[in-house]
Amino acid sequence: MAQLKRLATADDSIVEVPIPISDNEIKERVIQYPLMNPKRFATKFSDSLFKPIHIIWGDKTYHIQMNFCTNPYCKSFGLDQLKYETKGKPSRYKLSGSGKSKTIYCNSDPVNPNYGMTLGCHTRPFSNWSVAEEISRLVKIEFVKNIEPEYEFHKEGCILEELTPFSDPKSFYKQGKSKVGAPVLQCKSC
Repeated sequence: MAQLKRLATADDSIVEVPIPISDNEIKERVIQYPLMNPKRFATKFSDSLFKPIHIIWGDKTYHIQMNFCTNPYCKSFGLDQLKYETKGKPSRYKLSGSGKSKTIYCNSDPVNPNYGMTLGCHTRPFSNWSVAEEISRLVKIEFVKNIEPEYEFHKEGCILEELTPFSDPKSFYKQGKSKVGAPVLQCKSC
């Protein structure tokens, strides 16, 4: 017997996107936002730009990190953010620019300066969390789910109540058709 299908809705949990910040950090941001000017607030919480997001789709977990060097000739190409263990503890990338034209800038490598070239590339930053939410939305647009209607195939007290025509069709008789043309089924045990 064929299953009825429906398009997924926004309430269906097909792709899970865990919130990347803790409840305490959310509370701290709510407290700090009215107290700080926008530039200082953005600087304080800019490290979350380089934190990867994980999405869970089915039984697999995927890692999303959009903020890295995109120049294939650069030494830092495709690498995650890193704090070097040298004087001043510089990072592999820093956020540069002003206003709405912020970019990710590749810093030079103080640990291995003679191996490869860091080209001082500029890349446009993206919100990893927003990308993960967009992936979730796009999956829900195209996903089809089975409709699981509540059927009663057995009389009260039947010993085979857990069986359905979907799981074990041989345990049921066909008793004609309903007014709308659907097959009428009856349990062989009841």
